[in-house]
Amino acid sequence: MSDNVKIENGLSFKIGSNNETLFVTYSPCKDKIELTVDILKERVGASPFAALFLDIHLVLEFLRHYKSAPDEESFEFEIGERRDGSCGIVLSMDKMNAHLSLKPCFGGKEITLEEVKNTLTEKKVVFGIVSDDAIEQTIAKGFALDFLIAEGLQPIAGIDTQFISFVAEVNERKPLVDEEGNVDYRELGDIPVIHKDDLVLERVPPVPGIKGFNIFGEIIKPTEGANTPFSRDQKGVHLNPENSDQLLADITGQAVSVPNGMIVLPVLTLKEVNFESGNIRFDGSVIVKGDVIDGMKIFALEDITIGGNVTDATLDCMGTLTITGGVTGNCRLIAKGNIIIGGGAQGGHDIADAHEIVDDTNAATIVSHGSVMLGFAENFYIEAGVDIVIEKYAMNNKMMAGNIIVTGVKNSGKKPSIMGGVTWAMKMVKGTIIGAISGIKTCVHVGSNPHIQKREMAIKSTLVKNVKEQGDINKILTFFDSHPEKTNNEMFEKLHHSLSKLIIDEELNNAVLQELRANMVVMDDAKIVAERAVYVGTEIRINGKLWKAQENRSKSVFKKIDSDIIITSR
Repeated sequence: MSDNVKIENGLSFKIGSNNETLFVTYSPCKDKIELTVDILKERVGASPFAALFLDIHLVLEFLRHYKSAPDEESFEFEIGERRDGSCGIVLSMDKMNAHLSLKPCFGGKEITLEEVKNTLTEKKVVFGIVSDDAIEQTIAKGFALDFLIAEGLQPIAGIDTQFISFVAEVNERKPLVDEEGNVDYRELGDIPVIHKDDLVLERVPPVPGIKGFNIFGEIIKPTEGANTPFSRDQKGVHLNPENSDQLLADITGQAVSVPNGMIVLPVLTLKEVNFESGNIRFDGSVIVKGDVIDGMKIFALEDITIGGNVTDATLDCMGTLTITGGVTGNCRLIAKGNIIIGGGAQGGHDIADAHEIVDDTNAATIVSHGSVMLGFAENFYIEAGVDIVIEKYAMNNKMMAGNIIVTGVKNSGKKPSIMGGVTWAMKMVKGTIIGAISGIKTCVHVGSNPHIQKREMAIKSTLVKNVKEQGDINKILTFFDSHPEKTNNEMFEKLHHSLSKLIIDEELNNAVLQELRANMVVMDDAKIVAERAVYVGTEIRINGKLWKAQENRSKSVFKKIDSDIIITSR
């Protein structure tokens, strides 16, 4: 169409001789109007050229001339053009996706399905192309910016070799507790063992992966499952002659898992641990039928079971520590599991700073990540991750438990069950009688985590020491500044290096301290129970609130409600 289209107000539109370019023509007239972009667009929209593309830059150029030209001047400007629709395909860097973009047509040729397919062919996209219907629906919209037109198939990784254990997990051995809560520390059950020729471990071969394809139809190899053989460490086991993917026990003993394998270690059984046996270090469980005498040490990766008594010895295991008899002297008993002492624990000397939860390196010690259960305790540092249960009494101890502390289960008469020292549990402390008629200071805490409090105190102590050391070094540096002839570069550098390390350590410890305080949990329902009496000298602390016994009391239950300690009889 090349004829002028007369509109009004001196304006007309026409297509150029190339049948592509749109022109606007102005002829002088008496009714020239104030022309804007919107008015011009409206006039074009009402013309036969409404479908053509308007170039806003050309339109603005025309309007500037229109406003500035003399009224009697005639002029013509290009303002648009006819445009065909177009399509483009963008490929992802990993060759797994192709996206279609469509530009709409303006009075020109529409995009067809065939053109889109030809573009895919030019790009060599042959795999994962969407259906024709999906492409046509997109074309019908007239515009697309990022339409996923083809997608590759990701490979599926293989499955690594698996190892299946046929060894029953060792159940945590605990003493028998009847319906009334009485604890039988001697009924602990058997230690589970593996017998000769038992199946202990089976190897499941790897599963191969499944290949994938990119949009060019190229194969993508999968990650194959790792083909892992049995561990070379095969102590106490052998391959099943009928199935090379199975391990059988060579001996009767205890199975221990190793990376990609299983070994079987015999349970070490001894009559006694003394000078004849020497110190014991064993990668399994240790059973001692008799006593462990002064100064001896036993280290085991599993359980330790002692049939007799333990005197001034060190026992350290990763499992449960069970002592049928009693414990005396400066013993160190450490276990990842429970510690169960059928008799009692009598420390070698009085606890230092008995009313503070701080380490006493010379004290007799019991530390368990689980629970501690024993007949009685005197002059011991006792720490349990869960509970501390004492059948009779606890005297002059430092005791910490992450859950509860219960004493005096089998006490009779008027004998106190907690006397002296400090007793600290997160949730509850329960005793028949707390304190002593003599008025000995007895501190009982609940409501906060004693383990975190202990660590906080240790860090504070380290910080005090750190600050003092920094001060000492600064004094020396000040002296050397005044007397440079009395130092040398090497000494000067060592002092500054030490000072820098102390400053870094101080910052790290302060950060740890802040984290501890941020993670401090308060147990709102924590309580302290004295089933029969509380004596003068007893100090009760619940979540930082202190109460001191000024007179003897009968049965009392201490709780913190709001900001006060409330005392009830139940």
